Amino acid sequence: MSFKFDNLIKIEEKEVLRYLEYKGQYISDNLKNNIYECIKITKEKINPRYILRVYPILIENKGACYNKISIKGSNLKLKSRDLYNILKDCDECIIISATLGIEIEKEIRKYSYSQLSKSIILDACATTAIEEVCDAVQSNIEKELNQKGKHITMRYSPGYGDLPLELNKEILNLLNAQNQIGLTINDSGIMIPRKSVVAIMGITHKTINRVQPSCLNCENHKTCKYKKGDVDNECSRVYKK
Repeated sequence: MSFKFDNLIKIEEKEVLRYLEYKGQYISDNLKNNIYECIKITKEKINPRYILRVYPILIENKGACYNKISIKGSNLKLKSRDLYNILKDCDECIIISATLGIEIEKEIRKYSYSQLSKSIILDACATTAIEEVCDAVQSNIEKELNQKGKHITMRYSPGYGDLPLELNKEILNLLNAQNQIGLTINDSGIMIPRKSVVAIMGITHKTINRVQPSCLNCENHKTCKYKKGDVDNECSRVYKK
């Protein structure tokens, strides 16, 4: 499963605003122009790469400890009720890691010394871009598997809900991500390059009504600065042609 991103990465303005913690404030023409300029820079500097592998899974102890998922062929065990609810009808899962590369990191750092506001906008653009990369990969996977009579679940990442962020290190080692796409992780648990994602999706033969990820499903939805809400409507209003 592989493909070229080409023009698939659009970097939606409303998502950039969400990561800038926009809550309906007035947006000046200068800010709009800076956002458009930073989107252009981001598209020029990113080098999207990803790796994925398919693993059989085993749901262990469906009674008292029903929330343990073993990744066959590895020592990885995922203890998460949230992930169990996603994978319970699956016999395989896809583990994926994706990154934008190091050049966009350098650009964000460069502007942090001279134009801090532009650096912050670039950071938001890059965060939007890596999510769009993952969306594009997921869409491509879904099309290929649908042709084989299979379906996929939503993707879920360490750090969401009750799935520990510390799992990123084990997963990246499992995927050999450092050699494959230049993605590693430091002792503090920060992925390098920072604009990178690790995610898990289930594969099933059953037709599923996949629920889209919702901030309301996350344990941190009450405190998260970036949760989705009225911002979508506000952004549509601001950028309406």
